[in-house]
Order: sequence, then C-alpha cells, then structure tokens
Amino acid sequence: MNDLLRCIEDYLEGNLSPEQFSYDFPAIYASYFDDGDLDEKYIDAFDDISEACGWYEPNPLHREDDDEYIGEEELRNKVEEKYQMITGVLIIQ
Repeated sequence: MNDLLRCIEDYLEGNLSPEQFSYDFPAIYASYFDDGDLDEKYIDAFDDISEACGWYEPNPLHREDDDEYIGEEELRNKVEEKYQMITGVLIIQ
C-alpha cells in the first residue's frame, strides 16, 4: 500500500503530472488489487481514485464530447478528498 500512497503524495506535491498520475496510479492499484494485498476499508477510496484517473482528460475540447470526462482540478479534488479519507489527515495547501 505504500506504493499507492507514495504515488498519490507525489502527485499532490507536484512531482507527478496529472497525465502521469492517471496512468501510474491505476497500474499500481491493479497489481495490489489482483494480489489481494489491500485492507477492505481502503478499497472504496482507492477505487474512486482509480476511476477518476480513467475519466481524466487533459484536453478541454475532448471533455466537451462527454460530460463524464474530468479535468485537472476535478481529478486533484477527488484525489485530495480520498487521500484525506485514507490517511485521516487534512491536507492544507
């Protein structure tokens, strides 16, 4: 689970671009999920982050094609919200 948290933290600290995060996080999560190495209480939050990554679209013109696509701000908000749930820590920017 440390790899998942480190990936989230790297994104929130600006060390990973939204594009890179949206590729890296679901891949790391899938490996943990497939191995059954996650505590049940975290799965919903990690699922929500992974789903948000799947809907992330950096191009605003492409986001116009589908209301479910999200931009950088929406992705960051979802990640911050779920990270706070996972860690129990309030992130102050």
